Amino acid sequence: MTTALLHFAAGTLASLAIFLLFTWLSGARSFSAPFSVVFIGIACASMALYLSPWATPAIVTLYFLASASEFLQERKAKKPDAPKEEP
Repeated sequence: MTTALLHFAAGTLASLAIFLLFTWLSGARSFSAPFSVVFIGIACASMALYLSPWATPAIVTLYFLASASEFLQERKAKKPDAPKEEP
């Protein structure tokens, strides 16, 4: 039971930190509470208990990569087109 609680806390706190980092980088002024943080914590606890303790860093890494990809896509979409030079 201690293993599950430890991995739940680690997964939840890490995913919350990732969420807050990319929310801050994107410049969002307001947002709703992320359900994904709790879902990731539960997934980390379950997989660490039944599969492997290495599942927690893998899940958190996948969440980081997904968040980074989404941030880059959003940033690319917001980027204005470069002004065209006329001769």
